[in-house]
Amino acid sequence: MTAAWRTKAADGWRAVGQALRHPVRTARSHREGVVQTARVAVACALAWEAAVLLLGEDEQPVLAPLAALLTVQLTVFRTLAQGLRQLGGVMLGALAALGLLRLAGANFASIGLAVGVCLGLGKLLRLGPQATEVPVTVLLVLSTGAPYAPVRIWDTLVGVASGVLVNLLAAPPTYVGHAAYQSAKVARRLADLARDTAAGLRDGWDEHTSDGWLRRVEAVARELDRARATAGQAEEGIRLNPRRLRQETDPAVALGPLDEGLTCLGHICDQLGSVLRGLDDLARGERQFPREAGARTDACGRVRPLGDVLEAIGDALDVFARIQRDHVREPEHTDDLTAALERGRDHHAAAAETLCRADHGPAVWSLHGSVMDETRQILHELDPRHGPHPAALHPEPLRLAAPRRSLPGG
Repeated sequence: MTAAWRTKAADGWRAVGQALRHPVRTARSHREGVVQTARVAVACALAWEAAVLLLGEDEQPVLAPLAALLTVQLTVFRTLAQGLRQLGGVMLGALAALGLLRLAGANFASIGLAVGVCLGLGKLLRLGPQATEVPVTVLLVLSTGAPYAPVRIWDTLVGVASGVLVNLLAAPPTYVGHAAYQSAKVARRLADLARDTAAGLRDGWDEHTSDGWLRRVEAVARELDRARATAGQAEEGIRLNPRRLRQETDPAVALGPLDEGLTCLGHICDQLGSVLRGLDDLARGERQFPREAGARTDACGRVRPLGDVLEAIGDALDVFARIQRDHVREPEHTDDLTAALERGRDHHAAAAETLCRADHGPAVWSLHGSVMDETRQILHELDPRHGPHPAALHPEPLRLAAPRRSLPGG
């Protein structure tokens, strides 16, 4: 027994003990899993009873609840698609088995050939994991005889119908709210990182601090990928979902701004990462920067005015998180966002003027220019009226021309 296996086993037993001591708390913390388990259990019980009524008690239709078990998924659309693929695989396998019995009978050569051909057909028809239903059905029909083929089809049909019916009646969540929460969480993480970086620029930072910032932005990028996956689940969750008809606001209306907001956050995450990599280079004295401690400290000190820009970016991202979380784009949100961005632009102009007055070498000029350009682009990404993502930020999206703002020396 390896140490990793022992650790996993200990964690598992600890989780079981926690569930036994606090069942209500555990059920609440795993609400989605508990509800999904209940749906599967009800679908299996319904499939068994329906199959007994249709096929008789002598059949013992255990494959009907098995079909229901494989059919029920997190969303109505995925449940229906899974059920149709499963039913198609079983029917194809039953037809192949009946043809095989008629032409060659059951022997080792015909069975091997049938399994190989049926697996290939399942892949060709894009049945996914249900491709194995084809050879499984072939083997079941060959082992029990031709009369079992229609029974197998009926078992599967009853199980699939039970799974789809239970999911329709139970109305799984649309997951739009969960996707919005994940998007808002990413925005808050970026806001916290921007403000922490601003504090570091004011108080002084070194390569260890900048390395921590880089690790954090990488973690936010991974969280953004999870938010995108949740948004994809939400897009699937509203399809054919009866809960959508009972909600005052169509969840589909929130998906467009949500997707656009995630695109905006993806751009900002990349741009903030570029800023942090530049600051890390500056702190380490790399890329032909002066390696003397005093000269490096002086070079770092010149970008401290950038902290005010990052502070304003953090405030703007907080407003953006509120917009994503609440699915609304009220006029006051636009006003708050615009005010934060105006502060950021004013600070950006002041920081650019400070850097223009300083005497730098070519390498430092290149880095400063990159950092200033990326922060300016972040401000543009979040602009509710003139930026590239008005659908995510403004109650009445209307793309306007970007405002002109003169830079020092321009």
